[in-house]
Amino acid sequence: MEDSLRHYPIVSIDSEFPGCLRPTPRHAGEEVRFADMKFNVDSTDLIQLGVTLSDEKGTVAGIWQFNLEFDLDRDLHAKESILFLKSHGVDFEKLRSHGIERIRFGAAFGGLIRRRSRPLTWVTFHGLYDLAYVVKVVGRRPIPDTAAEFGNVMGKGFDAVVDVKYVARYLEGGAAVAGGEVGLQRLADELGVKRRGEAHTAGSDSLLTALVYSKLKKKVKHVVGLDSYVDFVYGISGRISRQSVAVGTTPPMVIPFGNCRLPVYRIAVPVPVPVPVVYRSCRPQFPIHYQHRRNVPPRLSAGMGYLAAV
Repeated sequence: MEDSLRHYPIVSIDSEFPGCLRPTPRHAGEEVRFADMKFNVDSTDLIQLGVTLSDEKGTVAGIWQFNLEFDLDRDLHAKESILFLKSHGVDFEKLRSHGIERIRFGAAFGGLIRRRSRPLTWVTFHGLYDLAYVVKVVGRRPIPDTAAEFGNVMGKGFDAVVDVKYVARYLEGGAAVAGGEVGLQRLADELGVKRRGEAHTAGSDSLLTALVYSKLKKKVKHVVGLDSYVDFVYGISGRISRQSVAVGTTPPMVIPFGNCRLPVYRIAVPVPVPVPVVYRSCRPQFPIHYQHRRNVPPRLSAGMGYLAAV
């Protein structure tokens, strides 16, 4: 992943988390929405983080799905959300026994951010929770008390942020008519973007977010410029407070842990397309790189790919 970041600086992310312990009313004000988000993120832990790297032309370098340790007997969760994730293939027994330790993941992922050689653009869809969980797992600290303070943290930790749901308001047609109030799948269908993998798994959703953003920005470039939507997060009024942080330095949200590296592997292929997941059973499941903490997946058959250390 670190090598790919040098040439593919668009980082599309998606998170899967154990639901909201404090649901937010649909028409709640921003202050209530943010307070509920803070409570939910501070109280629960990330389950999956999907990361897709691409370039300005939309070429995808790879997709990573990090599956973090999660124990239903120990970790707080909303029962209906867990049932929903199970129905989309999330294996909680495997997460309990083989999930990546959160502290090690935060240290390694934070190290990638710290060692970046060029500015990165972080792309999300309705990404307030996605960004908040990244801040939490990397910084190992509670979410700030106010949206303004959280904006300052994001401004220091992320070089640029794009929320595709916010950008959708500028698209002519259905999404614009709905004021951007569309889901990721509906927006993808409207743009003719095909999903790969299982919906509501972080790897597949991060890939779909990347592909939708690549097509969407071409559709809206004659209507608005990048300045109209970069550093706006859906659900927070006002722009992210942008402060200069030199590339190659440690963002304030990152707690350095030396040279810690994740003992995980990815499946690499000579062309920028997803390849099948490999479980310990060696049966391909869906086209997302599945990250293991302990067990390294076996070499794939000729022509499908090979293993390479992260």
